[in-house]
Amino acid sequence: MAVELYKLDGRMLHGQVLSTFGRILNPDEFIVVNEEVAKDDSQRVVLEIAVPGDADFDCVSPKTYAKIFQENDYFGTKTFVVFRYITDVVEAVQLGAQIPYLNAAGFYQNPKSALPQTNYGVNLWITEEDKKHLRWLEDHGVKLTYKVSHLTPEEPLNKYVKY
Repeated sequence: MAVELYKLDGRMLHGQVLSTFGRILNPDEFIVVNEEVAKDDSQRVVLEIAVPGDADFDCVSPKTYAKIFQENDYFGTKTFVVFRYITDVVEAVQLGAQIPYLNAAGFYQNPKSALPQTNYGVNLWITEEDKKHLRWLEDHGVKLTYKVSHLTPEEPLNKYVKY
């Protein structure tokens, strides 16, 4: 098993992610990490339909992902892990998952958010609470990067957001 990409993306598996990162990396397994979606059969079905070819798909809670990580219980040899929210990443790490890096170019504007959001770049709407989570992740060994597509350079996230 090799995780090819750890990505934070509020829209999870969508056209841009699948047509850019998915096509270039050609993973044989996709794992979406989010408690609510893992429990919602209709959302799971839509995501599963989006997965290309014969790739395996699963949607799990952060707790289940931590267990998959600890037991090295991946189905694929090239896995793409997508966390819906920054809190999903934090919870998985708190529960024992070791995430060496995270492409964090998927913070979408949420008009229903009670917290003020600031736009720092494409798909980069960050709250002060998000900044605390980013700092915590970096303090726990997660290298945070920003790469919108395979055509853009990978850069340190803190080039855009000070946290």
